[in-house]
Amino acid sequence: MNTSYRSAGSGGGMSSGGVIDGGTSPPTMPHQWERNTRTLVDSARKAQSLATQQRVMSFGTQRTTDETMLTDNRSSSTALQRQIQESESLKNRAEQQLEEILRETSLLEDEAAHAEATHEKMKDPLNVAEDNLAIRRKRPPREMTRDAVERALNEQVAGAKHSIRMLGGVLDACEKELARLKICREKLEEDIDQKRIALEVDNEALQMESGWAGDGQQSKRAQTVALPHMWRQRTENLCEECERSRATCERLRAKSRAIQQEAIAVERETREAALRALSRKMDETERLKAELEASVSNVSQEIATMEEARASVEQSMNDKHGPLALARSRLSVRTSKPNPEVVRDSAERSLEKEIGDLEHSIRKLQLEMARQTADIHRLEQTRARLEADLKDKTDALALEQECESLQLDLTQRMK
Repeated sequence: MNTSYRSAGSGGGMSSGGVIDGGTSPPTMPHQWERNTRTLVDSARKAQSLATQQRVMSFGTQRTTDETMLTDNRSSSTALQRQIQESESLKNRAEQQLEEILRETSLLEDEAAHAEATHEKMKDPLNVAEDNLAIRRKRPPREMTRDAVERALNEQVAGAKHSIRMLGGVLDACEKELARLKICREKLEEDIDQKRIALEVDNEALQMESGWAGDGQQSKRAQTVALPHMWRQRTENLCEECERSRATCERLRAKSRAIQQEAIAVERETREAALRALSRKMDETERLKAELEASVSNVSQEIATMEEARASVEQSMNDKHGPLALARSRLSVRTSKPNPEVVRDSAERSLEKEIGDLEHSIRKLQLEMARQTADIHRLEQTRARLEADLKDKTDALALEQECESLQLDLTQRMK
């Protein structure tokens, strides 16, 4: 077409016979001349028709692309808005979870501080019970009995040690859970900060009215892009992990309170049991001490009575030595009579009988004195044993009173 147009519009070219000369072309035939014109007209019409079709197609393409652009813009804006809303929702959930974590951290720290205070407080009953046992080991040997007081003090020691051990386990668990809460808090803070930056970027993208010149910003796109469900799942998993940690901390706080209440109850029960046992022991010791004092007094009175009786017997025996000497002297004097006058008369028999009776009485009195002396010695030994036992009871009672004083002071401190 263009070739024909150029041939018709130029001064030279191809002749009707197709022969090209170097100068002028031969005259065109009339039919050829008309055909050439019609050919040009037909070509122009075809070109016009094609241009018209192309214009219509261009307008259609323009409308289609404009509609697509508007649709895509609305879709992108809607997607950005949805993403912003979802990011806001996840960020709010993470912030709420962070508040709960901070609150739980504060509660657990308070509970740990209270448990530590109780842990230190339980050392006081343990020291007092051990001091009581050490004091009671100073008792005299005959007072060293495994009585109810010793059993109560051993139970007090065992209860305090068990409470200290349980509270120590609680403190270790609190330390571990506080470390886990710290990790959760740091992860939440990082996730919230990332969500905040992402929201700023998405809001900036949503509010943009014109694009950047060039494609230089494309280089900032991350090399790895998470899928939407993975993006949501990361925050949801983090929140679930935090909820599990909080639930564990709540159970730990409840367990800590229960252990502390049990420790305080056990300490109070064992202390009261020790005080009751000490009171009964002191009452029994006081009763035995009173009986010993009464026995010592009775034995001392009996010794005094026996000594008076022995003195009376001794005096009676001494009183008989004079008459015995007199009777012996009389009998001896009567032997100095002349032989014809020496007769065994009634006087001599009476003197001999008197001497025999006096000697027999003296021997009986000597035997009674020996018996009384033995009884007095036995009574003195008994009194010595009673006084030794009384001293042991007095010393033991003083030690029991010292233990009771320590327990009463502990009661005031444990209130």
